[in-house]
Parts: sequence; C-alpha cells; structure tokens
Amino acid sequence: MNRKKTILVVVAHADDMEFMAGGTIARFVDEKGYDVYEYILTDNSRGSYRLTPEELIEVSAREAVEAGEVLGLKEVRLEGYGDGFLNEENPNVLRAKIMSMIREVKADMVMSWDPFAPYEEHPDHRMAAMATLEAASFSSIPLYLPECQAYTVTEAYWFAKSPYNAELFVDISSTIDKKIQALLKHDCQMALTADTLAQEAKAVGAKLPVLENLGEDGYKQLIDTGIRSLCADIGKQAGMELAEQFRYERLGMLDKVMGAEFVELDF
Repeated sequence: MNRKKTILVVVAHADDMEFMAGGTIARFVDEKGYDVYEYILTDNSRGSYRLTPEELIEVSAREAVEAGEVLGLKEVRLEGYGDGFLNEENPNVLRAKIMSMIREVKADMVMSWDPFAPYEEHPDHRMAAMATLEAASFSSIPLYLPECQAYTVTEAYWFAKSPYNAELFVDISSTIDKKIQALLKHDCQMALTADTLAQEAKAVGAKLPVLENLGEDGYKQLIDTGIRSLCADIGKQAGMELAEQFRYERLGMLDKVMGAEFVELDF
C-alpha cells in the first residue's frame, strides 16, 4: 500500500543526520515527496577547536537551518540541551519531548542513532537513540502524554558508526552531491572534523601534508573526498556505487500477529 509518509529525524548534534543519512533523506524528499522534520537535541556548544561555546551555539544553529534547506526539510527544530551532557537529562522528560514532536508532525517513520549498536562512545548519541525508540514505541498509547493526541509510528531507520544487524543499504549515487552540499553547510563542524583528524595525526606522529594548515577550501575538499570514500566502502557491501546503511525496523505487532508485511520498504 503506497502512501505519503512523514519522517522525524531525531539527532544529538547538528551534523549527525547529514553524515549518517543525508543521501537517503534527499531521496525521501526528492523522489517520494515525503515531509521530513529534524529535531536536534543539543546545542553543539563543545564541538570546536576554533570558536567559543557562545559563538558555536549561534553559528551551528544557523548552519543547521541552512543544511535543512539544501535537503528540503519542512523544519529544523533545536532543543538546546548542553552538548556532551544529554545523559544528565531526565530520560522520561526527553522521551516525552520526542513523543510530543512525533504526535505534532504525525510521524510515520523515525530515524535516529541505533539504540542497540555496539561501541557507541558518545553519551548524547546513546541517549537520543533510546529516547527515540521509546517515544516511537509509546506514541500510539493515549495514556502516555495524554495532553497530545496519540499517533502510531510504523517504521524506524537506525544508523550507527559501528552498524550491527544493519541489512538495509540505500543507493545514494543520485544524491551524494546533495548530501555533501548539506554537510558542508555545517562549516563549524566540518572544521572540527578536519582539526580532530589533524590532532589524531599529531598524536601518533604521522606526517600527513593534507591535514597541515588546512584553510577553508582545504578541509571542504577533505570532507568531500572522505565522504565519497566512506559511502563507496558501504556500497561495496551491497553491490552499489555509493550507499548509506541502516538497521530497518517495522514497529508494532501487526506484521507478527497477522503473518504478513503491511508496510512496504521505500528502497
């Protein structure tokens, strides 16, 4: 049964979505005509070697909106929790905020960090992941958060830095340029990525001219090349030129109880 879907992407940081799922989001918007909303939970206030926290909060928020415009998102919403300390927030409050947005936009599908992927070192990612899973699971039950009308989420796309049981590969050959364009809108975070790589090289005594004295054009080219290489490596696993990888989940019990698949995969 074909239907227009609404997607809510819940992430911890302003560039998470573009890094992990930007090409797939572009296909959802451009090919399927789906409405996509992004909910960014933290303020990115610690992600820089170059800017102060106050500067980062302002710059990162503006860049997140610009990246969303590239991908054609309906809205980019910023919650503003402290970067790196999401694990100190009340998980039930966090779950309720995500559930409230699911119901507000009537999200049929959620996308987020995988709550069960191994080796995830970032507490913000872990908290965002589990809160999103719980919010999506409880959103159809009216006695949870009764002040807003219940809504049933039917699908989830989970992404991870170390994917586990992630058997859905989405071909993004047609949208890789848009993925990178959106990612590069997060200029402060791309500078952070390049600076982090340079620090790691210094720590191990590696001489890598490509990482030395990187100006704006230099680190943008580094990101472009690196993302294409990463997506090519993912694609090789599925016989695709360029791909993103997810653990796909049909939520709820309908398929299991009725012995059929009622929700069709988009890709």
